Amino acid sequence: MSTPALPMKILPLLLALLLCPTLCCAQSVMVGKRLISQGDTTSRVREIAGTPDKIDKIPGDASSPPMEIWTYRRKENVVVLFVVDSKVVHTQEKPAETSATADAS
Repeated sequence: MSTPALPMKILPLLLALLLCPTLCCAQSVMVGKRLISQGDTTSRVREIAGTPDKIDKIPGDASSPPMEIWTYRRKENVVVLFVVDSKVVHTQEKPAETSATADAS
């Protein structure tokens, strides 16, 4: 006597996890042969990637803390790190613009 109720309750959860893979994995970017992930400290980031090419500072207010946006320009890509309280909270990686693309805009 098996009860189908348990699998029917688990099925929607499994489908949600399969359809939303970003919920299951940490966000990270590859710099050289090393990985920078959410939660890494700024000292670890500097150890891996060196000094950022650009740092934008966003002042905090009553509803959000101050943030820094660290940009690393590489030959093939641009790595952007969002830093709050000396820790990486979000990462982005996008293709680097070529001079031909920049001239066209």
